[in-house]
Amino acid sequence: MSSPVQFPTRAYCRFSRVVVAFAILLVWWGAATTTKQAGMVFADWPLSLGSINPPGWLENMMPFLEHTHRLLANLVGWLVLTLFAWAYVRSWKQGLELLGLILLMATTLGFFIAAGSQRVDANLKETFLTIALGLSLLPIGWLVWSWSSRGWTLIQKLSGLALLMVVAQAILGGLRVTEISNTYAVAHGCFAQCFFCVLILIGLVADEGWPKGGFSGSRSLIWRSRIYGVLLVLLVFAQLIFGASMRHFHRHALVDDGLILTQGRWIPSFDDPMIMVLFLHKLTAFLVLFFLVGMLLRLGGGRSNPVLSRWKTPKSHVIRLLALVGVQITLGLMVIGTGKSFWVTNVHVLNGLLILGFAFVFVVRAMTGRADETVLANSPDCV
Repeated sequence: MSSPVQFPTRAYCRFSRVVVAFAILLVWWGAATTTKQAGMVFADWPLSLGSINPPGWLENMMPFLEHTHRLLANLVGWLVLTLFAWAYVRSWKQGLELLGLILLMATTLGFFIAAGSQRVDANLKETFLTIALGLSLLPIGWLVWSWSSRGWTLIQKLSGLALLMVVAQAILGGLRVTEISNTYAVAHGCFAQCFFCVLILIGLVADEGWPKGGFSGSRSLIWRSRIYGVLLVLLVFAQLIFGASMRHFHRHALVDDGLILTQGRWIPSFDDPMIMVLFLHKLTAFLVLFFLVGMLLRLGGGRSNPVLSRWKTPKSHVIRLLALVGVQITLGLMVIGTGKSFWVTNVHVLNGLLILGFAFVFVVRAMTGRADETVLANSPDCV
């Protein structure tokens, strides 16, 4: 009798990495759309000028950026749906359950669309939003119940979460357009970073080496890695929030052209909120740099897990992050020096996403790390 097929399979792992790659492309395209200020070139959503393919969108840069961003978002949504269906459906009953979930989310999305398109009757708009928010609680409740009571595997839990997140991200993007809201634009951009981290985690869990690929070292090294890693992710994410706020609330030119100083001072006046956001964006960039240097000094040597030699030590991972942060600061200075060059600005955003991704992977490896006191008892990092 043949043994049952193990899941996740290599094919699933490879597919999860394809989804991550398209998510990176989607985030980059969103950054390009924002840089060119093309996010509001169409006043309707999810259609563009009432059409799936609006006239002239391939010939003109602004419509091309925004409509392609919408098409990529749809593609990523279908890819994530496939990711969950692949992990979850094992019987016709589960297939019907998934179909019901899809219909429920589509109905919820439809009410959000109806609310956004209602520009005359405020009471009707509020009614549509109330219904949409009420319906949105159903798939969230279903996911929470399934996580806690149905014995789902970690892959099923994470892919289900990713499915709900991609729908929520679509709703945020739509509200940004229909409500003409910079606040929704910032939330849309920042939520994309969280969604990206969940996709990375799916790829890591789907790998055949999971969870044996975590850091290996002394107990103190593992705990330091976990604490420093979480703090690093929070610091990087705060820096990204400041950057997103600056990009969406101040779209024209530069709020200040100082490379290091702001308004010619180390600590500027905060009369203008955008000056404060720019200052905090610069400050947190250097805090991330100094924090990584401190991590490098505190985490010592350590060693990788012998089961999978490709999993690196905490120290080597931090060195890689330091290199990315060095590139990011250089790109930031070039953004100011070039007056927000299209390509430089977009690469700056993309590199920021990579920094968050690498920092998140560091946390995952630390959380799945194993203390190996026997082998590393005499290691210099056992302090």
